[in-house]
Amino acid sequence: MGKKMNNAPVYYALAQVKFNTLAALATYVPAIQENLRKAGYPDFQTIQLAHLELIGAPVPKTTVATRYLFLNSRKTAGFILDQSWLTYQTTDYDTFEPFLSAFLFGLQAIHKEAVLNYSERVGVRYLDAVLPNANESVTDYLQPCVLGLSGSFPDRSLVHTLSETRTVLDKTTLVSRAIVHTQQDRGAAFPEDLQPIHLTLIAKFAQVTGQYAIIDTDGWMEDRQDFDLDRLATTLDSLHKNIGRSFEKMVTPHALKVWD
Repeated sequence: MGKKMNNAPVYYALAQVKFNTLAALATYVPAIQENLRKAGYPDFQTIQLAHLELIGAPVPKTTVATRYLFLNSRKTAGFILDQSWLTYQTTDYDTFEPFLSAFLFGLQAIHKEAVLNYSERVGVRYLDAVLPNANESVTDYLQPCVLGLSGSFPDRSLVHTLSETRTVLDKTTLVSRAIVHTQQDRGAAFPEDLQPIHLTLIAKFAQVTGQYAIIDTDGWMEDRQDFDLDRLATTLDSLHKNIGRSFEKMVTPHALKVWD
């Protein structure tokens, strides 16, 4: 996944870092917003999210969390910031290098104003849409090991097939998922845990009809260390390479030829 594909299946990519809590985040936001606006993210929004706390309290109570969105004009890329996380997401992915550079720029903008002390979780996630051409099916694109029984009942209508493999190495985790399902006249789907999505899908993924598949690959490392952009860049690159390995094991040579 390192080299540019002419017909890449990526319709969403995310990079994220969890850092020490910034209780005074609101005081830093104006300066952060100005830096990101000048860098190409002028669409600024403040979002209030209500959460119902059921554990640890004698009576359930509702708390409100504030998130700040910094999006580009086309709403195809941008940042989500709250007191402990920075997330960069895009629906117009090119290659890893500009994606990483954009994320690190956002982290630097936060660090410049707030002086981050440590990071403790860093992750990368990709969603790829497997859209078969006419007279093809997802079986031409995905390896049998992730197809389940999706083609085993021709007399029945498929709702979905889900394959998930989770592996660990030291402090890193890699989750590789493939979902095959059928839909009508909607954009490529997003897992529930990523909702709400504030970005706009690019044209080729904005309308999907029929049976298709989603490759959802998520890699992260949990390790509290002093905040260091160079170290984070190295970790993100390593996670990206593992995601690339997983992706290549899930798809067929035909798929790579079509997307190249």
